[in-house]
Amino acid sequence: MRAEYDRPGGVSSESESPARSHFKHPNGGSVGKRHKRLIEAIVDWDNLQEAHRLARRGKRDRHEVATFEANLWEELGALQMEMLWGSYQPGRYRSFLVYEPKRREILAAPYRDRVAQHAICTLCGPIWDAAMIDDSYACRPGKGTHVGATRVEQWLRGMTAAGGAVWVVKMDVSKYFASIRHDLAKAVVRDKISCPATLQLIDAIIDSTADPADPDPVGIPVGNLLSQWIANLVGNRIDQWAKRELRLKRYARYMDDMVVLVRTKQEALTIRDQFDDKLASMGMRFSKASVLPASRGVNFLGYRIWAHKRLLRRDSVRRIKRNLKAMRWQYARGGIGLEEVRQRVASWVAHADHADTETLKRRVLSQAVFKRRSRSD
Repeated sequence: MRAEYDRPGGVSSESESPARSHFKHPNGGSVGKRHKRLIEAIVDWDNLQEAHRLARRGKRDRHEVATFEANLWEELGALQMEMLWGSYQPGRYRSFLVYEPKRREILAAPYRDRVAQHAICTLCGPIWDAAMIDDSYACRPGKGTHVGATRVEQWLRGMTAAGGAVWVVKMDVSKYFASIRHDLAKAVVRDKISCPATLQLIDAIIDSTADPADPDPVGIPVGNLLSQWIANLVGNRIDQWAKRELRLKRYARYMDDMVVLVRTKQEALTIRDQFDDKLASMGMRFSKASVLPASRGVNFLGYRIWAHKRLLRRDSVRRIKRNLKAMRWQYARGGIGLEEVRQRVASWVAHADHADTETLKRRVLSQAVFKRRSRSD
């Protein structure tokens, strides 16, 4: 595989780079609390090739990917030198809106910038991941919505079996990515990384959406891979506070979606107020913060969870019905193919399979009849 894009020159894996001799990956050891030498490993030729492979997954047919691959040596070589010598600057974003599960503006970076971010996150991601609590479930290997939902269900089952009341604090942050201050984003990156060249790279990406005239820019792009990590690191500040200062035993977070299980309503109300104050100190606020008995179910990660039962949230059911209707219309007019329909339906079925939904699936999917329109229709 290595010969596929082999290129002489630059920082190559043929001769050991400074990063290879000094840097130890977190999975194979540690070089201390803050990692000082990362840039050589980030721009290592093998790492850049792998970053390109990761960035192009599912997008090989796109024009910008084909253009990049047509001049791969030159593109990767230029990116390598810019990142190594501090001249790298992100390009202009492409903006578009998505409406699932809610209306959001997505900023898509140019392809070469996505390659750069994969190269950075391949090295920095494991360092950041190792600093997080076990019950943080977004954008992490071995985590995800199903693992998080199962964890909350286990807590409910244990608390219910032990007897006594169970109260749920459910909290969501309003416009989370758009509320993250750039100075905070840079600070959480520096919690674990002190390599000047790497920090310069990351700072350039953080500031890529800032108005130069704004002394205190706020907001990071939802579509960036690096933004996902930074948002998770900001959330980790909350996690560490919740665990170390509030001593919460049953607390879980999926990006800006947080849940706490406690025994009394008063304790739940106090925790909600404490989180409100903590968020305010970080320049954020709740979009929703509820205190409810666990008997009503825990709305978390797309499910309504009880001790011995899990259902899909109502908005998930409404969404798939709406999507099926739209797909039937598109398919009838030739706008999408059957394979795309299968993939999108299979994605929802995989999510539904982690809940008690056999009757629901039969009812919903029985309506999924797809027919092409005839010319006479």
